[in-house]
Amino acid sequence: MPNHIGNVYKFSSAKVAKRDSRAKYHLAIDLNCGFLLFVNSEPFDGAMQIDRNDWPEMPNQDSFISCNAAVRYSKSDWKGIEITAHGRMTDDCLRRLCGHLEKSIVMPVGDIGIAVKALLGFFDT
Repeated sequence: MPNHIGNVYKFSSAKVAKRDSRAKYHLAIDLNCGFLLFVNSEPFDGAMQIDRNDWPEMPNQDSFISCNAAVRYSKSDWKGIEITAHGRMTDDCLRRLCGHLEKSIVMPVGDIGIAVKALLGFFDT
């Protein structure tokens, strides 16, 4: 199971809206409750654009952190999934993400609260 806020992991997910299961990049936010965000190559409503200054290992020139809803996984969801680590978002990117989420009008309020609390808590330690 992924284990650190800001880390990026790639694994197959069946939680991709309107698509079959496929390999996706995930940004770890609060893994105590299985809370991650997708990293997409295309922008979606409310997404935050990033580039290689934010995530040096990023395969594309730029990408987008999906900020319309969290992707949640239970402990049983992790069984049998091959997970590969793909670097980490920079602290600056995570700070900008926190501010971006605080202003979100598309992410559910409960998801915003979880993400902002996790990000602020990370920088307080």
